[in-house]
Amino acid sequence: MKWTHLLQGRRYATVEDVRRIFADYHDALHWLAGFLIGEKRAPACVIDACNIAERQGPVFHEWLAHWAARATLRCALLTERQKIADLAPTYERFERVHTARSPLSPEELQLLVEESDVLPARLDVLCRFVLVMHGIAKESYEEVAGQLGVTSTAVERAYCVAFDTLHIVSRIGARDADKVPAPACR
Repeated sequence: MKWTHLLQGRRYATVEDVRRIFADYHDALHWLAGFLIGEKRAPACVIDACNIAERQGPVFHEWLAHWAARATLRCALLTERQKIADLAPTYERFERVHTARSPLSPEELQLLVEESDVLPARLDVLCRFVLVMHGIAKESYEEVAGQLGVTSTAVERAYCVAFDTLHIVSRIGARDADKVPAPACR
C-alpha cells in the first residue's frame, strides 16, 4: 500500500489511517500480551502490525511483525516492571543453573502455544517475560536482563524454571498441572 494513496492529498496520517494500517497480527499479538500480563489487561498493550499489501516483500513483512511484537512487549513490560523487580531477588537466591537451557525450538514453541491457557497460572510474570524474550525472541540473558532491569543471573534462573515448567506441563497434561510443584533447576 502506498502512503500517498492512504493520505489522499493530506500531509499526515490520521488516527483512523494508522488503525487501518496496523491491523495484521492482531491475534498473535493479543496472545503475546495475554500470556505476559493476562487476558483482561492484554487489549491495552496490543500494538497491531501493519496490514501488509500483497506487493510488500517478505523483508518488510518480517520487520513489521518484529516491530509490533516488540512494541506490545514493551507496553506490557511498563505495566509489570515493579513486579519483575520484586521477583528478581528470589531468582538470584536460587541454586546455580548447571545445565543451560536453549531457546525454544519450533516444537517447543508449539507446546507453549498449546499450553498457554495453563502456563500463566504456573509461571510468575518474570518467568513469562523471560520465556518470551529469551525462549522465543532468542535474546541473550544479558540483553533480557538489561531490558527488564534485573540481573542476568535472575534471568537465567527464571528461564530455567519456565523452560522446565513448559516441559512438565506438556508431559502431564493441563488437567494435572496444578498438582505438580514448580521445578528446581539443576
